[in-house]
Amino acid sequence: MKVNRRTVITHSLLIPAVVFLMLGAGCAGKPESPKVVLLGIDGMDWRVAEPLIEEGKLPNIAAILERGVKVDLRSVGPEMKSPIIWTSIATGKTPRKHGIGDFLSDDRQLFNSAGWKARSVWDILGEHGYTVGVVNWWLTWPARSVNGYMVTERITYTPGDGYPEIAELTAPAELAEELAPHTRAVCETPDSDIAPFLNGDTWDAPDDLMVGWGVESIRGIYAADETVLGVSTYLLESREQPDFLTVYFQGLDVACHSFWGAWDPTTVDTQMSDELVETLSDVIPRYYERIDAAIGEILEAVDENSTVIICSDHGFRGPFRSPRGIKLGIWMHREIGVLTAAGPGIAHLSERMNGSVFDITPTLLALYDIPVGRDMDGFILSEMLDEEFMASRPVSYVPTHESGSRVTSEQPEAGAVDEAIKEKLRSLGYIE
Repeated sequence: MKVNRRTVITHSLLIPAVVFLMLGAGCAGKPESPKVVLLGIDGMDWRVAEPLIEEGKLPNIAAILERGVKVDLRSVGPEMKSPIIWTSIATGKTPRKHGIGDFLSDDRQLFNSAGWKARSVWDILGEHGYTVGVVNWWLTWPARSVNGYMVTERITYTPGDGYPEIAELTAPAELAEELAPHTRAVCETPDSDIAPFLNGDTWDAPDDLMVGWGVESIRGIYAADETVLGVSTYLLESREQPDFLTVYFQGLDVACHSFWGAWDPTTVDTQMSDELVETLSDVIPRYYERIDAAIGEILEAVDENSTVIICSDHGFRGPFRSPRGIKLGIWMHREIGVLTAAGPGIAHLSERMNGSVFDITPTLLALYDIPVGRDMDGFILSEMLDEEFMASRPVSYVPTHESGSRVTSEQPEAGAVDEAIKEKLRSLGYIE
């Protein structure tokens, strides 16, 4: 049974049975390798997630942990900026090697796929004959051809909200028109969808204008992640699942930046009204529940023999108190993020492991029996891999996967979407 993506997702939506079936199955698809699903959850932190898991509110993540591994994932410090980190996750390389050093380039334009100097794991997999699907990954616009499909991060800027048609939104290009009905505009997101994140019954006509700002922020966060979820589940239902699928969700990070003060008023130095704190105090834990439910929907749609990996780019600690006062933006990030995995090829370990964001691509290549590039800065998380599964595929290495010159496209002209993205980054304290 497929879940209607328009259904309001609350903490009562549980899909544990599906997850247990999926994680307990053997290998399928290519006989030598698993089908792998990599889910990126921006800003997820064990210190927030663990109490919710213990309360039974994150059943899908809990099911993966019960059958697999738990990793403290070290980020790229000290400036933990999402485009840098997610590119490192996708390449196994440092910013110096992969070319993405910030949100903005020296000429104050947004970095995009033209700035990548290193090849991604999906490029390498595609070259070795594996099909891939990439949905909403940082800096994949303009879309590049892959052995499967790519849906870039600009899919969340919909015509329904007044944005112009975006060229090179997907690869293949004609996929964009097919996906349009499965996107969600902010202005089409009803109050009933965001009500589960809020407390009280006066938030639709608040006395405090900041409450109104918070409500609309939630509407935007929810609509963007709903687009990503809707597009992903549609592709899984309408096509054969690719050998490697990766889907990225940004909403949890934005929710933490926006509502940490309401969740824990002791961390900020500004006065907040009782109405604001009461109305918005549970947005963060409830958005964790919403993300867990979204994970459940994707897992329900994939092959039950899939290997599932969930990771974040960094954790979250809230506003940072420095000698110069409260710091927001990237200072709210914690250097330890999360990784959990289960399924074919993954060991079952009770002890918590340590790893790095650079280790994800080398480990993925090992799962697919593809040599690891010696120019990668990460290592294979060998403890995480099942010994019996890996016995027939001894780890091998090649000097590099950077064969020849990387195909590049012309730098696209900035437009309305670029300005909208910059404004969002300013609101989060990422850029000035």
